[in-house]
Amino acid sequence: MARFLLSNLSGEAKPGRLLALMGPSGSGKTTLLNVLAGQLAASPSLHLSGFLYVNGQPMSQGGYKIAYVRQEDIFFSQLTVRETLSLAAELQLPDTMSPERKEKYVNDLLFRLGLVNSADSIVGDAKVRGISGGEKKRLSLACELIASPSVIFADEPTTGLDAFQAEKVMETLRQLAEDGHTVICSIHQPRGSVYSKFDDIVLLYQCPDHENPAEFLADLISTDYSSAESVQSSQKRIENLIDEFTNKVLITEFNSPVTQSEGSEFSTKLAQKSTRKQRRGWWRQFRLLFKRAWMQVAAINTAMAALTKTVGVFPKERAIVDRERAKGSYALGPYLSSKLLAEIPIGAAFPLIFGSILYPMAKLHPTISRFAKFCGIVTVESFAASAMGLTVGAIAPTTEAAMALGPSLMTVFIVFGGYYVNPDNTPVIFRWIPKASLIRWAFQGLCINEFKGLQFEHQHSYDVQTGEQALERFSLGGIRIADTLAAQGRILMFWYWLTYLLLKKNKPRYQQLLPPSEEDQSKQQTE
Repeated sequence: MARFLLSNLSGEAKPGRLLALMGPSGSGKTTLLNVLAGQLAASPSLHLSGFLYVNGQPMSQGGYKIAYVRQEDIFFSQLTVRETLSLAAELQLPDTMSPERKEKYVNDLLFRLGLVNSADSIVGDAKVRGISGGEKKRLSLACELIASPSVIFADEPTTGLDAFQAEKVMETLRQLAEDGHTVICSIHQPRGSVYSKFDDIVLLYQCPDHENPAEFLADLISTDYSSAESVQSSQKRIENLIDEFTNKVLITEFNSPVTQSEGSEFSTKLAQKSTRKQRRGWWRQFRLLFKRAWMQVAAINTAMAALTKTVGVFPKERAIVDRERAKGSYALGPYLSSKLLAEIPIGAAFPLIFGSILYPMAKLHPTISRFAKFCGIVTVESFAASAMGLTVGAIAPTTEAAMALGPSLMTVFIVFGGYYVNPDNTPVIFRWIPKASLIRWAFQGLCINEFKGLQFEHQHSYDVQTGEQALERFSLGGIRIADTLAAQGRILMFWYWLTYLLLKKNKPRYQQLLPPSEEDQSKQQTE
């Protein structure tokens, strides 16, 4: 049976005014905001219909820019405020704008949103101390304002902030409204100083089931004469309603016509802001994203192993990428290519350091060529593990889920890696696992590199006499190092390609607003 989440809603938001969507929890504030911003996640079971106009024209036809500031502020934790804003500006501002103008634009935004003092501080996160929650919210606003949006949506911008930071954020929104933007935000239980900053308010309240809304509203302003206490309570409620609506002037002339001069002036301003942003060229996107990826990699990779660092970081990074891709800032190809290239220097350095320490300690074959092959094998293995971590991060919805799935998958590959279970003794149903195990191919390559050509002295006739015989015991006879490297390369490319397909498939998709059908209208009337 169909259920209406929002039904028969209408309203108006004017330029230069700050509008609040208020209501109890579950009343549909965030849902309505997502609908207006075109950010409602698509679902086969969801049907969305209605009309949304900007300056008298359907929003889908006008190409109007909007900004949407979500409840959760997600950034690259190791970048500074200025770096975050500068990279966002490079991705969104026109190529024709000079670097000097872009820098001035960023500095103006920092000043406008009160971020000058924290411009060179890292953003930080739950583990790394950085800027405050209020500054993060204003940084979110700054990143959205780069494209000069006509309408700004903010989903509960004061949630999780203390009184002072909430006041600063609302002052920023108030200033943006005074600058000519249309600002709409949902808010839950605002304090008095925050409430006073709004120009208009839309109240959402769920009418009880099977009750006529008109009768329900009439009951709110009716006096209950069943008892003296009821009469007094009813009159007090009605007086409070009258006082609130009188003092706050919540009712505006909704249907008042816009004069020709006002409409023309607003149309001109809106048209100036409504130029569609063009997607930057592939190589430009790649260069900018590579710069950001390198800064992030250099900061976080120094103390993490290949798999752990990837599954621990990528799910959070994916949330940022999904948001930026939804805005059309860049395509998936340049992002993934830049990230992979940025991983190479640090990803290759750790296996080299690891090999330089372990190789002489283990007294392995003391030749330069074999040491180079050793480092090459573990380097490719490290990249393959990192690629697998990217795939796990693309599948798992949260960091916690990725941290549980990644090590579990790696444990399976370790068990079937050739050391604990001989591939020839593996049950038939599981024999595909060693072929897909990056541990198995790395183990084989290292064994071949070490044992091939060795001669063992003072052995009994029934003992292993040569390295080749030892390799036969491990079921590694007739295999070359080049074969193991090729297999590792295939596994590496498989994980990278699977990551690309998953990210491409999971790109955020939003529900389209359709004109209401006659059936929808009749159902709403029945409701």
